[in-house]
Amino acid sequence: MSKELAAAFLRARRPEQKQLRYAAILDAARELAERDGVGAVSLTGIAAQVGMHKSALLKYFETREEIFLRLAETEWREWAAGAVAALPAAGPAPHDVADALARSVADRPLFCQLLLHSPLTLERNVSIEVVRAFKQAIHGAMVEVQRALQQALPALDADACTDLLMTSGLVAAGLWQTTHPPPQVAAVYAEQAGTYACPDFTASLTRFVRVHLTGLLRE
Repeated sequence: MSKELAAAFLRARRPEQKQLRYAAILDAARELAERDGVGAVSLTGIAAQVGMHKSALLKYFETREEIFLRLAETEWREWAAGAVAALPAAGPAPHDVADALARSVADRPLFCQLLLHSPLTLERNVSIEVVRAFKQAIHGAMVEVQRALQQALPALDADACTDLLMTSGLVAAGLWQTTHPPPQVAAVYAEQAGTYACPDFTASLTRFVRVHLTGLLRE
């Protein structure tokens, strides 16, 4: 960043300068969350990563939770775009479609984290306007993927498609937490390799989606 751009960033008086700061805050939150996990990232940490005081950051976002819900909006839209692109190329077999759907989630680690944290904590300290925008992003993403899923598997009706997407998301949220334990838990797993085993996230999610899809197709 040039000295002129850096100075403009710190002052942030013009709309384009404020937008630059807004984007930088989101980028900093994303970087910290991907490195340390969403739950470990504080508002102070995000402000320090950007190079601004926490009080200045709060001129752009209501709370830490809003920052991550805004990131979640982007993650939902990008997941939907990836899934819509992947499903038509998956092949006609249900297992191929299941695998493509599972990969579309597993390939987005931050998305998986936010699936867990959004309902648990992030939706609880924000305004109704922020929640409304987030829920609209989810709805739009789900509609896009549901349509692509039904085109890939015409035998699956709209309700079954919605069921598969919702339950797969719930399972992905729980699995991510289980398969990415904190350091002390990982250390116990390493000590007791013959007793405890940490499952593989992608393999476990893929197995679930395959089994659930098979059951829906038999109803």
